[in-house]
Amino acid sequence: MPNNENEERNNQNLNPNLNAQEADPIPSASFQPQDEVYGALKCYFFTPKRGDIWGAFCLIFDGAAGDVLDSVFWVTRSLAGASIDVSTHWKTLNKLIPQMGTYEKFLGDKLSTLLLDTLSSEARMALCQSGSQPELLKSVSDEIRNRFERATHCFLEFKISFERLSAQDLINAGVLVNDSASAESEAAKTQTAEKPITQTLINCAPIIDPVHGKPVSELEPGDLVEVKIQGGVGAGEMIHKFLTSTNQDAIFPVDRIEKASAEKTYIFLKINEELQGLITSTKDIRLRVLNIEREKRTSISINMDNVILFGVLFVAFVVIMFVIRYLLF
Repeated sequence: MPNNENEERNNQNLNPNLNAQEADPIPSASFQPQDEVYGALKCYFFTPKRGDIWGAFCLIFDGAAGDVLDSVFWVTRSLAGASIDVSTHWKTLNKLIPQMGTYEKFLGDKLSTLLLDTLSSEARMALCQSGSQPELLKSVSDEIRNRFERATHCFLEFKISFERLSAQDLINAGVLVNDSASAESEAAKTQTAEKPITQTLINCAPIIDPVHGKPVSELEPGDLVEVKIQGGVGAGEMIHKFLTSTNQDAIFPVDRIEKASAEKTYIFLKINEELQGLITSTKDIRLRVLNIEREKRTSISINMDNVILFGVLFVAFVVIMFVIRYLLF
């Protein structure tokens, strides 16, 4: 037995890695990224002597994929308030940045695009996952400053800071959507997509034209009816705002007509492939209908008036020329 114990002890001395394999592994010195790590890169820059440029940005991105989730970028040549403190919480900073002064669009658009080109997705991931953040942050700051200086031809002072964020922070701020809420949203979208077109209706108020209008009893599919969009929310409000902003009238073709009873008639209008307008009429009123043939005749008559006018002017010119020739010769 003693000889066997001596042999085992000698074997262990000859194989020093044996104990290391049986012992607990040494933790790695490299930084192990956490699940759902996000970051906010906050920066304030300005020209200390000349150029009169002040700017700031707050970039929110995903540390796992490097995708930009939200960003606020501002550049001004007329600073309206105090300088930006980059140690401020990112939500407060996002409210302060647009208050710096009048936005310089050309320079701001140029530098904001340059920022995303300079700060690649790999650099964003490294900022969130690196164990040596101060050194990396300085390297990132120097790279962005150098690119900005070449673009503006000015020497810039840079103050930069980085803030780690959690998924819950961004969900509370409305930047991220909760998984359960996202699932409900997708389900709602699916139900909306599967809903028949006839159920996606927008209430429309008819425009009555007692002189030139067309009675409801004489309407036919394809007639162009002018209406007013009703409803303050949803698709109706969206279409109303679009027509108002583009200065267009709400004129839609009749899709079909259904008579619910002796007094009530449903007139369905085709707005697009997914939406239908609905006019509910209880009387045989005259609706304003666009008369294409009358519009064509009006256009032709206007053109004929122009021809007659030019003809009269030509005849008058010829008569005047004959009178002048008779008087002079």
